[in-house]
Amino acid sequence: MMDKGESRQIRVQIRHVLLDVWDPIGVKDVPNAQDEYDSYIGRVYELLMGNSPDRELAEYLFAVVRDDMGLDGAKISDMNNSAYLFSALFQHSR
Repeated sequence: MMDKGESRQIRVQIRHVLLDVWDPIGVKDVPNAQDEYDSYIGRVYELLMGNSPDRELAEYLFAVVRDDMGLDGAKISDMNNSAYLFSALFQHSR
């Protein structure tokens, strides 16, 4: 079982991947937009805790980009690196 400190640390790492790697709208260098993707942290965390495969993480990120953000040019393959990094950070933290 994960304690609150570990959970918090994983959520911080998820935030960094969302902002520094995923960043579909290009806000990582905008100081006032550092919390832009925070609403997605919880779902990514849930997927990781449920041992979801990378493909499911990528599908979630793609759905966010396509449906929530309305970015038509996105491809699911664009999400693979972020999904892999989420899985890697979670495995490393166990």
